[in-house]
Amino acid sequence: MRRRKKPIVIKHKSVLSKSSKKYIYLFILILILSFIIVGLSIYLYQLGYNKGKEAAQCSARSFYKRSLEQIKLQEREALKKILQPSTLSEIEDYNQNLSSSQSSHSSSAQSSIASSRSLSSSQSSRSLAKEPDTSGLPKPRLAIIIDDVGYASQVRAIKALGLPINVSFFPPTPTHPNTPRYAKGLRHYMIHLPMEAMHYSHEERYTFRPTTSTLAMDRYVAALRKEFPRARCINNHTGSRFTADYKAMKRLISVLDRYHFCFIDSRTTPRTQVPRLMRNFHRRYLARNVFLDNDINVAKIKAQLKKAIHLAKRRGLAIAIGHPHAKTLEAIRESKGILKEVRLIYVDELLH
Repeated sequence: MRRRKKPIVIKHKSVLSKSSKKYIYLFILILILSFIIVGLSIYLYQLGYNKGKEAAQCSARSFYKRSLEQIKLQEREALKKILQPSTLSEIEDYNQNLSSSQSSHSSSAQSSIASSRSLSSSQSSRSLAKEPDTSGLPKPRLAIIIDDVGYASQVRAIKALGLPINVSFFPPTPTHPNTPRYAKGLRHYMIHLPMEAMHYSHEERYTFRPTTSTLAMDRYVAALRKEFPRARCINNHTGSRFTADYKAMKRLISVLDRYHFCFIDSRTTPRTQVPRLMRNFHRRYLARNVFLDNDINVAKIKAQLKKAIHLAKRRGLAIAIGHPHAKTLEAIRESKGILKEVRLIYVDELLH
């Protein structure tokens, strides 16, 4: 019997396993390289983003700084023009209209024109309706209003006095666009509303005229109420033509009533119709008694302050109007001693 031969088994080396291992190693290497590339990309992106962000912030800060410097420069240039002695707004308007109204009178009236230019206390007193007798108060009251305020530097200078001064802001225009923002920093302030004058060459951009429609007035005053939410009083910037027109003033007062504003007459003309209007409406008439800085001289401004104090003592109440000139504020600061003889008040108090 033949012996069966065992089958010959050829053993192959694991060629496929080695090849698989190579592919696995290659795959792992590619995976590692991919992670490295992705991580490096994220790092470089983040680095570039941070640098770009920092550069953008620096650029924004630089732009803001340049813009702020430009605004300050524009305000300084505007202030140089606005605060020239030839542009004393209400005072110039008042003097010119007082002169023209008296030029047709007798020669005795001519002599009063010259004295009127210095705004003596007797003329200031005669130009206003009498206030109720308030002599029973512990101290007579004096309200000092600073008109024509349009810039941050003016607000800072007024606040630095440390006195209850009534700041009257211009409505915002391209010349002084930030007045509502400056008003937010004050608890008490007013609005200085531009109104048409008889003889004034430096008119504000948005000025009320007797021909301005009631609808246009309403829209503008509604905007003022939104811009200056805490304001309670409005006084006129110039306005000798407007305030001398009874019908125009009647329409304006009806609009101001709708938005809860009180009107204080700057009295830029002897022909103002506001006293008559207030009598017909059975209301109290509030108006300027004295201009402080008709002559921009510290000594003369102090003299005008003394007149205002004297009038306050005699009547119980007086209203003085000045402007944000450096000498006006200096005179007020140096007069703190005599101002203790009266009680300085915000005009809001007069509405209670």
